[in-house]
Amino acid sequence: MKRLIWVAAVMVPIALVVLLLYSGSGAAANVASRAVFPRFSSAFRMTGTLTLPHKIYLPFESKNFPSLIQVPQGKYLLVEYWTRHILGVHCPGICIDFPTYYFDVQSGELVIQPIGSPNPALGDDDIGFVGSGISVGGTGCGAYSVLTTVQTCPFSRNGITLYDVDEAGTTSLGRAGQMIVLKAGETWLKEEVEVWESDHPECVVTSTHRITNYAFQDRDKIIYLP
Repeated sequence: MKRLIWVAAVMVPIALVVLLLYSGSGAAANVASRAVFPRFSSAFRMTGTLTLPHKIYLPFESKNFPSLIQVPQGKYLLVEYWTRHILGVHCPGICIDFPTYYFDVQSGELVIQPIGSPNPALGDDDIGFVGSGISVGGTGCGAYSVLTTVQTCPFSRNGITLYDVDEAGTTSLGRAGQMIVLKAGETWLKEEVEVWESDHPECVVTSTHRITNYAFQDRDKIIYLP
């Protein structure tokens, strides 16, 4: 009986020491785990602006463009985005029509189709027009175009976004994630080759995209056909 009491007296302190050491090491491991993998509460929210080591232009909306566009008295802005598709020999014949406006670069006259066409009249408070057009060549033919009024910026239509225009007529635009800055009278061009696989897997199309900044033009040279 005395031997059992003696064993218990020895083993209980040893067990207590081992237990304390084990719990201490576990707590240390938990502390280390929390240090390496911090946990955030559900109320945690990222703030501030991400700063990258290289100068980039995406997202374009992050740039600080002025909210108000100053258009000179008696003027309006005209920007045109035109795409020409050349259909390859394996493409089906496609014909489209028709252009609904015409801009004469030499005279500055903008001729717009009469009532019933998709083109709205330019309002007194509108910034200007974005013209969009498509022409087809190769195994196709014809052209189509339309004008859209711009009331505020940024303005997106038919694949491009107009972000800003300054007092000199320089425009800041975006297309397919690319920043395009055009001074008055400048044109941007890009050629792309693609396959239209919907109906004809071998239909190879060469597309030329053109953006022209005609900048500020005279309002009194807008002609609405009767």
